[in-house]
Amino acid sequence: MTKRKYGLIALVIGCFATISFVNQQKVQATGTVIKNRARIDNKYPMSASSDFIMVAGNQYIQSTEAFSGRIMANSMILKEDYFNFNGSQLNGDTKNDSYFEHLANPAVIINDFNKSTPENMKNILFQLTQMWKTDKDVGTGLSNNTQFATDTTRSEVEDKFGADFVPKGYLPGYTFKNLWETKLMKGTEGSLENLIQYQENGVNKYKTSTTRSDGDYSLQQNIQDVSDAYASLTPLDGKDSRDFWTNTDQIIDYKEKSDDNQEKTNPVYLADKIPDVTDVVVNITAKADKLDNDEENPKEYIPSNDGKRNIVAVSIDRSRLTKANIKPDSMNIVFNFSDSFYKKDTKTGERLLDTDKIPYIIVNYYNFKSDRFKFGAQDGYFLGDSNHREFPGAINQLGTYIPSVKRYYAKSIATELGGASADDWENSNVLNFGSHLLNNFTDANDTDINSTNDPDKSGLTADTAAVSYNNRSKGTMLFGTMLVAQGSYYAGGPTSGLYVGGVVAANNITLNAAKISPNHDKAVFGTNQDFPGIVPTTPDPTIDSIDLNDPGSNNSQSLKSGGTAKFDYADGALKPAPSLGITGELKLSNVPDSYGLYYRYNRNGNNDKGDWRRYSDGAQTGTSVELDQESLLADLNNQTKATAGTMKTEAQKISYPLTKTSGIEFATTADAKAATIAADKIETTATFKFTLQIDASLEVTVPAKISFGTDILGHSSGEAIRTVAINEIQLTQKTVADTGAPEEPKVVVYNPLLSGFNLKLAYLDANATSQNPFYITGNFKYYNINLDKSGSLASDETNGEWIDGILKRDTTPQSLETKTENNGLKSNSLQLHLPYSNNYKVSSNAYTAPMGWQLTP
Repeated sequence: MTKRKYGLIALVIGCFATISFVNQQKVQATGTVIKNRARIDNKYPMSASSDFIMVAGNQYIQSTEAFSGRIMANSMILKEDYFNFNGSQLNGDTKNDSYFEHLANPAVIINDFNKSTPENMKNILFQLTQMWKTDKDVGTGLSNNTQFATDTTRSEVEDKFGADFVPKGYLPGYTFKNLWETKLMKGTEGSLENLIQYQENGVNKYKTSTTRSDGDYSLQQNIQDVSDAYASLTPLDGKDSRDFWTNTDQIIDYKEKSDDNQEKTNPVYLADKIPDVTDVVVNITAKADKLDNDEENPKEYIPSNDGKRNIVAVSIDRSRLTKANIKPDSMNIVFNFSDSFYKKDTKTGERLLDTDKIPYIIVNYYNFKSDRFKFGAQDGYFLGDSNHREFPGAINQLGTYIPSVKRYYAKSIATELGGASADDWENSNVLNFGSHLLNNFTDANDTDINSTNDPDKSGLTADTAAVSYNNRSKGTMLFGTMLVAQGSYYAGGPTSGLYVGGVVAANNITLNAAKISPNHDKAVFGTNQDFPGIVPTTPDPTIDSIDLNDPGSNNSQSLKSGGTAKFDYADGALKPAPSLGITGELKLSNVPDSYGLYYRYNRNGNNDKGDWRRYSDGAQTGTSVELDQESLLADLNNQTKATAGTMKTEAQKISYPLTKTSGIEFATTADAKAATIAADKIETTATFKFTLQIDASLEVTVPAKISFGTDILGHSSGEAIRTVAINEIQLTQKTVADTGAPEEPKVVVYNPLLSGFNLKLAYLDANATSQNPFYITGNFKYYNINLDKSGSLASDETNGEWIDGILKRDTTPQSLETKTENNGLKSNSLQLHLPYSNNYKVSSNAYTAPMGWQLTP
């Protein structure tokens, strides 16, 4: 058995927002939110893409293999001119023949007919002219099954290629004039929006523009909406997240333990015996098979309601694959149907899967993104269970018990449906199974869109397309319509390229020598006219994240709800309080056209809830909100009292760290009528909370001593005065500031958070040096702060040590209305007075004294 490769290739996906075929994010980020407008019902299970075997939002590229079925594309590249290029084939099946023959849509839609080279145009012209040439092929009369439609007029085509343009070597009848007159669907030339299928699905253009006008709804946007609608059945995140969903009580969610040691789940993720292979088992279980058949429980499974088939939706999450298997290069998808979905063949007595009972199955694939989804040579869809789930590597071993390993391998879906072999793609039951399965690749991307920056050139190979397969092994048939909402699809390789289903891709579809069933279109999703439909529901609004930046962009952080953002004055270019300068952007999803946005400050670690205040003066309309009111985050943060850390004393410097930690919460509401809402009155549609932590330090540089010089002798009266300038600043202070000279000392307080503090001066004590003027009891006793509050420098108390309030800021938290001018910097002038006297000791040295300082929060 050879090791299989799954091709998990890296890609940066951010550029998709700028590319036309997946520019929904770009549109939403700059304007009104686009609501999901997909119509998904019995008539249109794939909305505007229904009943087409291939739908390419951009290019459809085909090389050598022929097939029958309807095709829709923005443009086409046909590399050969010798194969039959047909609409839906009529093969004697009365139900299918009647259905396909009377469809209102044409066999081929080419939006931009002129997006072609002359050589390629020769192939297109020949193939469309040859399509369904005889009445025998058509059935009765000329049906839409023989026609094509285009948004390009004949005159525009002839202007580019010439009116006499004829494929080389062909008869003169192969002209644009003849093609337009015999095969063009009337009323659609230059006006694809006139197609009934487009009109009934609200589509009025093909490609999504980078700028959107009101009323525009493109086929590409419709593809995204269909994917989103089906993905909403099993949301990956949020309060309604689930892995399994059904529209009926006839089916239950039967969970089993996965290999990643988490709770029981459905699907079940199990490591295969082959390294790097993960088996994903999907349990589809009838309630009648798991519960006692008492009066309250069903005695038999009922597959439909009022002629509409049951539906099951499951999600396959790549992050779960990597937990079950560190490097999941390959994957087996194993469906485990319970007994009620089987029947006994009346002729052979064999137990077969009953296509009249199986539900519609939607498989939503998540988190493949830049890792893509590449079907390896032996990857495929099988039948089995948790104990019978491995591909044996040889077709004759399917379902066979192998004593040496004591386990059963998985079984072929085709043979379990009555097919002659595991590769029987002509069997009507096999085709029917394919028409009941939808593979919705919600986020897989082309790997080369960044390097090419051109949708026409991206996803064109097996190693770059968002979803691809190449060189398939026998017995590994792929089933179901492939819906690729954000990239391209590639199918290649002549070796048993067996696939049953349709393809809808937002970008390119490439068929490179890939074999397609002659009756392939019978396996397109929902062609059995028994699909019940779903109502596209927009998931609940969510506030996904907040992006925060400091003014110098030195610190950029993106947070999910519950996260903590840390900004440090030592690291970046934060502005001094109260502004801080931190800007933010909220990222939201699934929001309505208009909604209210509110915020509040929560104290005590988000436990004490404040009132809600409306952000801005009115309603919001987009999926991103710039918090352009720069003071908002600062005002919220300034309501928090700073927490002081351990004091640190150095030479001429006293400091301690400060931290302001604020609980901040945002919420969306249905409207934005009220300016404020009480905490217990708001009705939120989404909430988001995070912690904003601002780190700083309060640093004070102080003079070590003061000097009155030697000029104070011989005076009988008066005094000498020294002034100490004490200033609070917010400029970055990383070294000791200038403390001045002893004769003109300075004190500088660096306080970027404007945190409360109290700077104290030590009293001077008398000592035995009686002739030093600084130590004569009662002599040096006067000081003034700002020329008032005169006091003694010697404490009257026996334990008195400090003069309080030399420079002081209160600790009252700032209110939301605080403005910079109300929160000005502090500046004091401290005057020290020394009386003159003839009794001082004569000295040639200046009279100096040490200055003691204390800082408290």
